This record gives sequence, C-alpha cells and structure tokens, in this order.
Amino acid sequence: MKGLDGRSPTLAVVFASRKYEDVDEVVRAVHAVTGPVAFVGGTSGGRVLGPRADAPFGVSVVLLGGDDLDVSVRSVEVSSTDLLEVVPIAEEIARDADEAASRGYENYACLVFAPGLSIDGECLAAAVRKGAGARAQLAGGLTGDDLAMDDRALVIAEGELRSAAVVLCGIFSKRAIGIAARHGSHPVGPIRTVTRMEGRVLVSLDDRPALDVWLEDARQAGAEPPADNRDVAFYLANHYDLGIVPGPLRQSSPPCERELVARAPQAIADDGGVTLSASIAEGTHVRVMNTKPEDSVRAAREAAALARSRVDGPIAGALVFPCSGRLATGPAFAEEISTIRHEIGAPIGGSCVYGEIARNVSDADAFFNSTTVIVAFGGPPEAPAN
Repeated sequence: MKGLDGRSPTLAVVFASRKYEDVDEVVRAVHAVTGPVAFVGGTSGGRVLGPRADAPFGVSVVLLGGDDLDVSVRSVEVSSTDLLEVVPIAEEIARDADEAASRGYENYACLVFAPGLSIDGECLAAAVRKGAGARAQLAGGLTGDDLAMDDRALVIAEGELRSAAVVLCGIFSKRAIGIAARHGSHPVGPIRTVTRMEGRVLVSLDDRPALDVWLEDARQAGAEPPADNRDVAFYLANHYDLGIVPGPLRQSSPPCERELVARAPQAIADDGGVTLSASIAEGTHVRVMNTKPEDSVRAAREAAALARSRVDGPIAGALVFPCSGRLATGPAFAEEISTIRHEIGAPIGGSCVYGEIARNVSDADAFFNSTTVIVAFGGPPEAPAN
C-alpha cells in the first residue's frame, strides 16, 4: 500500500499459491489489508510475479487506483459447456463501460478469470466477447493449481475463492490500456486437418488417431516424449503444442507471417483422445510447433514493447500472465520476466496461468496457450524538465 502515496486503491488483482494449507485465509488476509475495494484473481499456475522477483510459492498483489480509473466486477457460477451464463454479466460490464465513457473514462478493458482445466477457453472468450461488445479489450486467463493438474484451480469472486465461477472486471480509464500477447513458437510439423472433435477432446487428425499423428510430427522435429502416456500431455504442452493455421491453407502455401494461435493438451485418455484447453472446429488446419528458449525471451520483449507502445506515454505498471508451460524453458523463463520488467520500466505483477486471454479491438482471436499476455496501464504525464 506504500506505493499509492496515501491514496486508496480501486482494484486489487491477487494471485496466491494453491499449495497454501488454507489459501482462503491467505486471500482474506490480503483483503483485510486492501480494505473494501474490488478484488479479483485466483490461484496461481506455478509461479507468482512481482516487481522485483518471481517465485514458485507466494502471493502477488497488484493495486490499481487513481482519479482516472473506475472498475465494475461481476461473477457467475457456470455449469454449461458453452458458458452462455457469462453473456449477461458481460452485458452488464458493457453497460457500465458506456456509462463510464459518458463521464470521460473512454478506455475500456475487461479482465477475465476462470478456473483452469474445467473450462473451454474458446467458449469462454466467445461468451465474453458476445456480451462485452466490440469496444472491449480483453485480458486474463484460466487460473491454476500449482501444476498439480488435479482440477483444484480457484478464482476470487466477491472476496471469496470459488471453484466454478467466471469473474469479469471491467476497467474504465481516462488513460490508454495497452494489451499484447506473444509466444515465439514456430511451426515444425506439416499442416494437418482436425477431422474429429468431441467437445474439447481431439479425436483425429487427417482421419488418424490424433495422438499418433501429434507424436509422429513431434518426433520428426526432434522430440523425445516420455514412455508413460500420463506424462505425454505435460511434455507436449511444454514443448510441442498445436498451432492453428488461419484460413484455408494448403501444404504448398508459404509460412504464415503472424504467430499461430497455440492449443495445448491437458490430458490423454486411454483410447488416445487428447483433451485440449479449448475446442477447435472440425476442418481447421493445425501444425505442431516448438519454442526455443531464445525465442521465448524474444517474444516476451516484443509483447512488452507492443503493450507499451499501445499506451503511447508513461507507464504506471503492468499485469503479466504467462502460460505455465513456459516454465519448462527453465532459466529462460526468469530471463523472460526480467526482460518484461526492463521493457515496461514500471512495476509488474501477475501469475502463470493455464490458458491466456488477450484481445485488442481489431483482433480476431482472444484465447491462447503457451503465450505471455501483458496489460500495460498508462500513468500520469511526466513533468517537463527544468
């Protein structure tokens, strides 16, 4: 609270390790310090981030405030696979954004948090976009369970940790909000076609068992997957995920200039079905991708620079949501976060997540894997030099 110079915060974005014996008590303790402010976040996906360090165990608290910022928080319990329960609360956020704009808060972003592993990220992004409107920028992610992968991820809703809720936080600002996302992965496999999906389960590629094709392409690119299928999903998610090829491309088409949208596996069934973090439409073209450590650092630098440029002025601070899979790069992950701190040039905070949400007004895609999302907030103009 010292960094606020005596001012009260408007919003607290909080992430805590799921490994705490009583993580609810940790959240309540933070809330007691921040006071009656809007309070969102959840449990971390293996790493919490702060302005000077990151750690596998701990708490990250980012406080936003000032006369140029207003917020609106909504949450809803979800049970359907299409997550249409989210649309009405997103519409409420949109109405609040219009009202705030009439008071001069013209910049509008919506933070989105939902528990990882149990949510279809693509359905979540679609529901939020439908309700929040075309003017909304989006950012956030699927919360984690410290890599236990046992479906115990939680979100903070109405000051409490909940296991089956989606939380939206509209941020309305008189200053620009810069959002950017990059992963640095490159296609290393041939173009394949998704020929059968069952919900989030990828059943076949090119009319062959999906896992067989995926592993075949990964091995051709140098992969050495573990023998136990229980470890294969984690290995592929960290090293050889799928990239969605935009448009009706053929094998002879030139490489895409922009990054492919990544999809990561979460689990592999005994019959070889691969549960993904988000559904993919049948007929979609995909390619196996791989990331080198130096590429992940480069991508972090590009994302930070792009987020900063979209603010077009001094930066007050930034939220950072890297994919938990990026932890597999080892020392490169620490370099990635250090690079973001340097590029942003202001305090950062956040957490690793199990799926990333990022959208600028003109973007077609909003849900990603293996990606780092940065949300930069504009600060007050710098005083002129004497």
